[in-house]
Amino acid sequence: MDLRAFIDLLTKENLLRRLDREVDWKYEIGEIARNHQTPLLFENIKDYPGQRLFTNGMSSLESMGLALGLGRETRRSRIVKEAKHRAAIPIEPQVVNSGPVCENVVLGDEIDLLKFPVPLWSQHETGRYIGTWHINVTRDPETGLRNIGVYRMEVKGPNQASLCTSPKSHLGQHFIKAEKSGSPLEMAVAIGVSEAVVVAAGAGCPYGVDEYGLAGSLQQEAVRLVKCSTVNLEVPADSEIVIEGIIRPGIRVQDGPYFDYAGAPDTSSAFLFEAKRLMFRNRPIFRGTAIGFPGAEDQQIFSILAALGLFDFHGSWHKRMIQSPLIQWRLFRAFQFAGRVKGRSLLNRNKQGG
Repeated sequence: MDLRAFIDLLTKENLLRRLDREVDWKYEIGEIARNHQTPLLFENIKDYPGQRLFTNGMSSLESMGLALGLGRETRRSRIVKEAKHRAAIPIEPQVVNSGPVCENVVLGDEIDLLKFPVPLWSQHETGRYIGTWHINVTRDPETGLRNIGVYRMEVKGPNQASLCTSPKSHLGQHFIKAEKSGSPLEMAVAIGVSEAVVVAAGAGCPYGVDEYGLAGSLQQEAVRLVKCSTVNLEVPADSEIVIEGIIRPGIRVQDGPYFDYAGAPDTSSAFLFEAKRLMFRNRPIFRGTAIGFPGAEDQQIFSILAALGLFDFHGSWHKRMIQSPLIQWRLFRAFQFAGRVKGRSLLNRNKQGG
């Protein structure tokens, strides 16, 4: 079930809200998304005639159940049980010759990442984030093992974006290996993929596990992949938008401020991604999300992943100890509070009985 089929299903189940009045990509889309925790399709965006944006697709148990092919009335316990059963048997992806994402191709100097309606999601932010609900695809430069993850990306120029991730993340480890040899790291970014693919990309799988196999098991259908042309990577054939490019070695840029999951602005040092090739479907639907409030859609899938034992903090044991139980039991405000406090300090305070 690609993104468009999911939107059609949400429409059929009367769970989708369509907004055909003009909305501003600057702050307004983010504000509406935070105030209406229901799937939203924006169809009239200022400065972007004819373009569409989808958000809040996984903002409730109802929509999560539908995304996994279960009924809208499926209880959380059943979703977790079914997801755990499926995850135990990966379904390997299939490479195909072409797909809908190949309908349009833009190369080199013609690339402009802001040709899509990338919002300013929050008044706490100064940059437009093209990467909020997407996947980043890379390979280990030594072993060739593929990884997909979700790492935020802020537009820095027509063909450039920051990439914010921990050095302990799988992508971070890939880049460190490439940078040591003085080489760039190839990366592909896919926006508007199936919701199961994003869930799998956000999972804390062991190093070397191909998350496309997990995505296939979650959606009970192999993910169909097409090969990129400028990088040795594969992306979902039914993606809405794909950006091929490289992460430059030896360069760091500022990412943020970004209103992160904990509900506070975060500014970090980040890698620099440079786009080389762009593919997109006819009338692409941009997919993104506004986070930083209790029960946001990222927290909804974190809750399921924590119940599956697949919620990761890139090796931070104190965050895992404190935050995993909170998010598993959907204590969203407490989860955010813990994220705003340094995990070690909070742990020490708990030891002292504070």
